[in-house]
Amino acid sequence: MDFNEFFNELRRRNVFKGTVSYLVFSWVLLQVIAILSPIIDAPAWFGKMILIILIVLLPVWICISWFFEITADGIKKTKHVPKEKSIAHKTGKKLNSFIIAFLGVAIILLFVDRFRLRAEKKEDSIALETTSEKSIAVLPFSDLSPNKQQRYFADGLAEEVLNSLVKINDLQVTSRTSAFSFKNKTTNLHQIAKTLQVGYILEGSVRSHDSILRISVNLVETETDNNIWSQTWEKKLENIFKIQNEIAEAVAENLQLRILDNIIPKVKESKTEAYALFLEGRYIFHNDFTEISLNKAEELLQQSLAIDSTYVPALITLGNIYQLQNNYGIIDFSSAKEKTFKIAEKALSLDSTYADTYAFKSLLALIYENNIGKSNQLATKALQLEPNNANALRRASEALHLMGKVEEAIATQKKLLVVDPLNASNYYSVANTYYMAKMYPEAEKYIKKSISLAPNHEVTYSLYALILTQQKRYKEALKIIKMEPLEGFRLHVEAIVYHFLKDEEKSKTALKTLIDDFALAWGYQIAATYAVLNNKEEMYYWLEQARINNDLGLLELPLEPMFEPFRNTPKFQAFLQKLDYKY
Repeated sequence: MDFNEFFNELRRRNVFKGTVSYLVFSWVLLQVIAILSPIIDAPAWFGKMILIILIVLLPVWICISWFFEITADGIKKTKHVPKEKSIAHKTGKKLNSFIIAFLGVAIILLFVDRFRLRAEKKEDSIALETTSEKSIAVLPFSDLSPNKQQRYFADGLAEEVLNSLVKINDLQVTSRTSAFSFKNKTTNLHQIAKTLQVGYILEGSVRSHDSILRISVNLVETETDNNIWSQTWEKKLENIFKIQNEIAEAVAENLQLRILDNIIPKVKESKTEAYALFLEGRYIFHNDFTEISLNKAEELLQQSLAIDSTYVPALITLGNIYQLQNNYGIIDFSSAKEKTFKIAEKALSLDSTYADTYAFKSLLALIYENNIGKSNQLATKALQLEPNNANALRRASEALHLMGKVEEAIATQKKLLVVDPLNASNYYSVANTYYMAKMYPEAEKYIKKSISLAPNHEVTYSLYALILTQQKRYKEALKIIKMEPLEGFRLHVEAIVYHFLKDEEKSKTALKTLIDDFALAWGYQIAATYAVLNNKEEMYYWLEQARINNDLGLLELPLEPMFEPFRNTPKFQAFLQKLDYKY
């Protein structure tokens, strides 16, 4: 048989059409799997396995098309079917119809897939999808002084200018966390603006000489890269509050905002020495969370307030230090509660318009009063004063999350991502809300973003592993949890994952180590582990221990998927009533 005869025989036996129909069918099948996998929580390997099977079966199908033929009497070997009795031409027409039909389905799926990818891309970039004309990032000011002796002051001045601009409701101001992440980096302004999606950037420098401060400020329009305004001040340190107000007002004016004098409240002046101590203490607090550093920051803030006890930003910063010391076990729960409430009430009595005071009180209502509704009300008050205040948005989203208002919580969290787009903790919060709502593919997307911003962040890998576990991707979860830097969380999740992998010995070992080494601080996680292991007696025992030890994890007990099997039982509901959470 020469080539032409062989080619004609391939056509007669419908080998070409059979192969095309197989390929079209395979493509449609893979597209259906790709679209449905996230919905049915199919494991990642499922689609790959189907693809491999289809590739392996292709030559088998081609051989079947060559060696066999469909006849009126059923399937027979082609060599046993006389050509005059062959109905291959009819089969070919049916294959044509099959190919056309499946190509139509393929086109529809192609549009569906494009729409899905476009929607995912849009959601991925929801915090950074547009640049507001009235948006600005205040970068940390450079310290050009000899020996860098003004680094506390340079950072502090930039932050105070930022805080003043946040008070303008029409202006979107990038939070300190994201704006200051570019400190000591060589990133150009165009790239910074693109990353933060802002229309303007304010940069500045500070230089001291013979007790005189020289402060230079530039306002840059990022779209055109034009320096639209610059100014230099040479003042003594005691005039710093006046300079701060002048900078904020000049920025607003050059952004062509219609503002009144009372839109940017004049900053209450503090004594120069007290202010310098405040700036240094806040600088340490923002940059190092070790016990030694927190104690040093506390000491500096106390010295500042001993000189000027009426400066509200110093009071609230000290209150946040006490709260963090409580979280790290440096001071106990009762002492932290007494100190923080005393500070919050004093700050409120001194200035009822300072948004961060209400945000701080919102946190205290949550932690010490179990009053989620009150926490939400206080956060709302803070947002009424400053709609773009990152702390207020954070507190509001947290309260809404704990109230089970998923859509409102997510909307608030995503607004926070707009003003604080480089803060890994914000993406963690979105992922956690989705996780508690059992929306695991969405949770996975945001936890990956959080990890990309802060690969060494504590607790992040634990949440990622739990998200994978809920999707029955246990081997992936085990690989992820090995990367968790916080040992208590790592042991907690390892015990769960090993249980699902049927390795009960390793599961018991991880749980025993967790109890032996972390019983006092990790009662809630131990209880959650026992919940997954379906050991009700131990679960309730450790829930009670968590309650006695004021474990903050209990705030999420009504939402945590690991406790789902017990959610509606009388005993579980009785325990929730004992917690006395107020909504």
